[in-house]
Amino acid sequence: MYLIKDAEEGDLPIISELERELFLNEAWSYFQILEEFKNKFSKIWVLKREEEIIGYLIFRAINPEIEIFRIGIKKNYQKKGVGTQIMQKLIEFAKKENISKIFLEVKVSNLPAYSFYKKLGFEEIYRRKNYYNNEEAIVMAKEIKA
Repeated sequence: MYLIKDAEEGDLPIISELERELFLNEAWSYFQILEEFKNKFSKIWVLKREEEIIGYLIFRAINPEIEIFRIGIKKNYQKKGVGTQIMQKLIEFAKKENISKIFLEVKVSNLPAYSFYKKLGFEEIYRRKNYYNNEEAIVMAKEIKA
């Protein structure tokens, strides 16, 4: 079983390291993660298996919306329902907080992530041209029903 909880400042170096492993040259820096940690509207959750951080979610909740900024799951835990678990917790959180919509962006070439979000009920709203170094971003949203 996995534990999902609010990140502590001591978790940020591990999140930063995971970010670099997963996103390479597109990774957020430790300082970007720290800035989100300090932002009163932002939340960073960690997903733990025993004491090991195996994933994280960075989002901003400003009622009535949530915007997901980053989600990362260690490679050897991907495609095992771990990402779905943290996203389902986010949807439960949204319902509890009377959030009506969750937004995110995904790189057009990131078909696994796009398919993952579609499976969770996210729909494409529009595309941002040249958002990721000459590559489109697909903006997706999910309506949350209480």
